[in-house]
Amino acid sequence: MSKANGPLHEKLPRLRKGKTHSISIDGFEGHLITGEYEDGSLGQIFLYVAKQGSTLRGVFDCWATAVSLGLQHGVPLESYVEKYVGQHFEPFGMSTDEDIKTVSSVSDYIFKRLAIDYLDDVALARLKLIP
Repeated sequence: MSKANGPLHEKLPRLRKGKTHSISIDGFEGHLITGEYEDGSLGQIFLYVAKQGSTLRGVFDCWATAVSLGLQHGVPLESYVEKYVGQHFEPFGMSTDEDIKTVSSVSDYIFKRLAIDYLDDVALARLKLIP
């Protein structure tokens, strides 16, 4: 990888698989949608917030795009999980996700969910996301 050419951008396949999770946290409603490479690894996230046109929706859209670009340029998912799991801001509290009962923020939920879906048990244990 040459600095002159910048980091390698691994493009996603035109037709790709992914996952969709409904999010409900203390009145916050939305969907987390992922896009995967052919090997099943994560390459893209979208976050749809129920309140169309809201500033929050725009901020989450930009944030999801930045995370996606990072993943496509080689930033490991584990780096994002380490950074965002545990961040505390509203909304927080009970989640409707059976795997993740309580969260400290939307970003805490998103990266716990992505870790469960895309990281192996060794990484989850190292990140203290499973006993």
